[in-house]
Formats: sequence, C-alpha cells, structure tokens
Amino acid sequence: MSERDDADELITTVLREEADRLGAGIPPPLEDLQHSATRRRQSRWVAAGLGGFAAALMVGALVWAYLPSAEDTSVAPAGGPITDTFDVPTYAWDEGGGDAAQVSGTLAFTDAGCPLLVEGERATALMLPNATGVTYDNGVRGVVDGKGRVYATEGQTMEYAGGWQQPAAGEFAQSWAALCGDTPARDIVYVNDVAAHETLSEVPPRPADDLPTAPATAQELGWFEVPTFPFDADGPREDALIEGVVEFTDEGCPYVETDGFRTGLVFPNAEGFDNPDVEEPRMVYAYFDSGTSGMMAMEGEAISYGGGGGAADDERWTSVCAQSPVDGIFIVQDTL
Repeated sequence: MSERDDADELITTVLREEADRLGAGIPPPLEDLQHSATRRRQSRWVAAGLGGFAAALMVGALVWAYLPSAEDTSVAPAGGPITDTFDVPTYAWDEGGGDAAQVSGTLAFTDAGCPLLVEGERATALMLPNATGVTYDNGVRGVVDGKGRVYATEGQTMEYAGGWQQPAAGEFAQSWAALCGDTPARDIVYVNDVAAHETLSEVPPRPADDLPTAPATAQELGWFEVPTFPFDADGPREDALIEGVVEFTDEGCPYVETDGFRTGLVFPNAEGFDNPDVEEPRMVYAYFDSGTSGMMAMEGEAISYGGGGGAADDERWTSVCAQSPVDGIFIVQDTL
C-alpha cells in the first residue's frame, strides 16, 4: 500500500470516528469529499486544497459537516470553522439542468439571515437550491448546499446559471415569505447550478460594512401602482373596442384622449413601470394565471384592445388616480 493510500485510509478513519462521536452518522466516502467543484472565478481566499483539509483532520479539527437538505434544515454543524447553521429560503433541485441565464453579484444577507444578490446598489432576494445558511466562527455567514459545498460567503462575488422571477410567485415567493416576511421581496433571482467551492478549512474574511440588508422595494425598482382588476379568463367579455395613443398623467395613470374625451385605462393584473436607471417611456405590464406576462401599453405607443366602458367615478380608477380626473374609463378584457 502506498503512502498516499495510507493517508487516505487514515483520513477516512478519523472522519468516521469523529462523526460517530458527534452523532453525525457515517461520513460520505472519501472520494465524495475530494470531489472537485465546477471551475469558476474565485476570490483568492476561497481555495482550500485537500492537503490542508487532511492536515486539519489529523489535528482533530473536523471541517466538513453533515448539512441538511432542503427538506431538513435542523442538523447541527459538526465543528471546525462552522459554528452554527440556520434556515434560508430554498428549493429542491436534482442538479439535472435548468435555466441557463447568468446571474452574478455579491452575496449579502438580511438581518434575519435571508440571502440577497447585490448588483451595484440594488439587492434582490436570492434563492439557492438545497441550501443551508452557515455561520463561521468569526461571525461571517455563508450558504452551502446539501453536500457542504459553498455557494458563497457574505461579501464574496458569485456567478451561476439561473434566472429571475419578476414578480416573485409560486414556490419561490412562498419560501421567501415563510422565513423573510419582514423584508418582502417583489422580485427573486434564483440559481440552478452546483455550488462552486468546496468546504472551507479556514474562516472567510469579513465583508464590507455597507452591504444592503433588505431587497430593493418595488418602488426602488421602478414599479408603481396603476388602476387594475383581477382578470377572469372564463368571465364574460364585452364587445367594445378602445384605440388610441397611450399617455400618462403626472400621477402615473394611463389614458387615451380622442376628440377631447379622456378615457382612463384599467388593465388586468397590472403594474406600471418607470425604469429608474434608463430614460425611457413609462409602461404597463400585466400578469396572467396561464404564466404569460408582458407589456400591454407604452407611453406614446398606439393600442387596440377589446373590453368594456365604465363611469369616470369607477372605484378601480379613483382608488389609484384620485388626482387624475377622466371623462370615462375602459376596462381592458384582452390578454397579451
């Protein structure tokens, strides 16, 4: 047997003995611990080779932990630089593929320990698969997957495949609200990729002090309230037609004006959007149970929609646009 084989056998023995002592169960095979993560851009402090890991084990510092899956986040850490674990919003993923958009930014946390992805000055709620929050013994927090691989620690730049939910809905929205209801999230960015870094054998550096601690609000992102109503795809439809060029009042209320008659527009399941980063026309977006969503109106652009008329004092208009009087309203009953 070679010296390397002797060392491997010794490491495995130490792992099993330490795991049994801590009640952690049987540790994974050595080859799982030696698994190399997908190569990605890493900060200089993240790398920890197997040699350093083995040395730490041989002095009795167990640096891997049996970390919980998305279904069980109650397992305590096994020691080493990790001193605590905590629940984070997460979802089950079998590493079988997913959306291929690139999401990147800096990892931050809310005060309650909910992950955020920071891009510039904007923070978005972050959903990582099979994830558990960890706290290192210098107080720095991070997020790891069910195998103990590290997605990132706070203040570290990360880059993964994934996508966005705008607005947050379904399982993602529920998972965030269950743990992070004190900091509501309008949008969510999610990762469907393997954690890039192996378990750390040393504590990570402390992050900058000015990281955000809450997701950007809908208002900060440029969303604003417009007259709307819950759309019923199976409900009755009227056969009127509205055509014209969309304008917005100073209050942000969409309308068309024809021959001096101003008609306020009430769109289904709608939000207004005014991009805070780019000088461009205001818009109205709508969202439907079928999963479709998109722009229904843009300032200065012509529209043609079916639906029905209504009185100027209709509550759907006045509840949002009290300072924007119109001669009548039109309830848009078309979809995208």
